Amino acid sequence: MSSQPRRPLNRVIAVLGAAAIVTAGTALVACGGQGADNHAAQPGSAAKAVDHVQIADFAYAPAAITVPAGATITFTNDDSAPHTATSGTSPTADGVFDTGTLKKGKSKTVKVAKPGTFAYYCAIHPFMKATVTVR
Repeated sequence: MSSQPRRPLNRVIAVLGAAAIVTAGTALVACGGQGADNHAAQPGSAAKAVDHVQIADFAYAPAAITVPAGATITFTNDDSAPHTATSGTSPTADGVFDTGTLKKGKSKTVKVAKPGTFAYYCAIHPFMKATVTVR
């Protein structure tokens, strides 16, 4: 079987793929570099711009987030054990935010007003750590 009939098809696929990439890139630029849910990562940062953190398997997900100053962050415990999200470095809370103890299935929303990067941890399980960047 000759590969000749496939060449035009390969070119069509390549052109359509390139057109799709250009269209997606144009849409991304038109949205200010953010997706429809405005949860795009900040340039040069590994943190995701989100306003919700899930606690599961003794970890925060995502482990690094970015939010605008004045934003609220909701922490939801989907784990079998109780947890906290306490700003600071274990064992010293810095007072920026604290969810208190969250039992399985419970959520708490905290407000972060001051710009900066803040570490937080679980006061019950100090090995659990994450960060929030406030811009």
